[in-house]
Amino acid sequence: MSVVWIGVDDTDSKKRGCTTYVGAQIIKRLESRGYSLSGYPKLVRLNPNCSYKTRGNAAISMMVEIENEDFEDVKDTVLGVVEEFSEMGEDETDPGVVFYKGDPPQILREFYWHTVRDISSIDLAMKIIREIGAEAFWWKTGRGVIGALAAIGVDLSKKKTYELIAYRRKEYWGAVRMIDEESVWEMDKATYPLTFDNVDKDSGEIRIAPHTPCPVLFGIRGLNPEILKKAYSMVKVYEPVEFYVIYETNQATDAHLQPVKICEAKDGVSAIIRGYVKTKPRFTVGGHVFFELEDETGKIHCAAYEPTKNFRHIVAQLEVGDEVIVYGAVKLKPQGLTVNLEKIEVLSLVDIFSVEPPLCDNCGRKMIKIYEEMYMCKECKTSSSTPILRKVQRTIRPGVYEVPPSARRHLSMPLALSRYYEHRQGTPNLIQSPNLP
Repeated sequence: MSVVWIGVDDTDSKKRGCTTYVGAQIIKRLESRGYSLSGYPKLVRLNPNCSYKTRGNAAISMMVEIENEDFEDVKDTVLGVVEEFSEMGEDETDPGVVFYKGDPPQILREFYWHTVRDISSIDLAMKIIREIGAEAFWWKTGRGVIGALAAIGVDLSKKKTYELIAYRRKEYWGAVRMIDEESVWEMDKATYPLTFDNVDKDSGEIRIAPHTPCPVLFGIRGLNPEILKKAYSMVKVYEPVEFYVIYETNQATDAHLQPVKICEAKDGVSAIIRGYVKTKPRFTVGGHVFFELEDETGKIHCAAYEPTKNFRHIVAQLEVGDEVIVYGAVKLKPQGLTVNLEKIEVLSLVDIFSVEPPLCDNCGRKMIKIYEEMYMCKECKTSSSTPILRKVQRTIRPGVYEVPPSARRHLSMPLALSRYYEHRQGTPNLIQSPNLP
């Protein structure tokens, strides 16, 4: 017996389809032919800032046990499923499939980290494929080969989660999903934080079901397969479930984030930057909040956009001089490089004071301001240049603040999950990785 890794990406479009569904169909087809998976299939989220992604920028991979003489049959089976279930008619669908025998070498781990944190190229992917002796198959531009190769190299040694995805029968695709919302709230109450991002308590929405006409009925994310099965049993649906698959995944691990100085930040990466608030946060047209952050190497804009809801009002409480750590995607905007905030950690707060006119020494009345830094008593005609300074109680406190589930990216770790790790295992190492190529 030997093992072969299979990676697949870019089978869906922005309108329809789902790469995880193609992966699920591959699993079903292979198992029907007598092949067995080794471990759980992998759902791998790649750089969320990639301009040509479809929706969640997900690729899938799996390891299959085979006899050496069965390799050609496995390839034919997988390629047949990809051709059958991919959205080939859509312009932005460019499927890629990669096969690799044996344990993925270190160069594939490095390629995964590069692809989850930066923008990779087909040329680099094909170079690595040739070097390691993998086999690649693609349709149209072949861009899917990048994600397929990265999915085989996925590194889940530091942190991982699981997702149970339930799929719809084809006749229900595009119809309203018939899920009992009350049962989702009850499920969340019984399993949180071992499952997470099931609901958004601020908006009152359930978050397990997509809104696109794709094959996914709902997905539940959690820390182990057993809790996912329990959660699945608690969700009531009023349409038949075709089947479900549990994926091992890098979701909710902060794998996309990397610590940088401001001078190192660039368009398309997701960064962790420590610095000081340079300008007072301000609301702009559309309800977005902007401020500038500064470190010893430069300045960068930070933005909390309207979909982040109450998170914007937390950010708006910052003052010039506060020390913070910002987490988010760096995008090139008209105003310059801008961090689209996913989380913010407030490290220290400056003291702020209100300025009030002084009291007259003779009559005790409050003086009036007659010009800059000069006050006068209307009755006694005495003057003073020393106002009364009163320390203002800050409403924000040091700590970590996050966007709501409705605005959270697949890779972003919820604060509740971070606290769970700290409580159970000590503070997790979220930001270190192998050297990128």
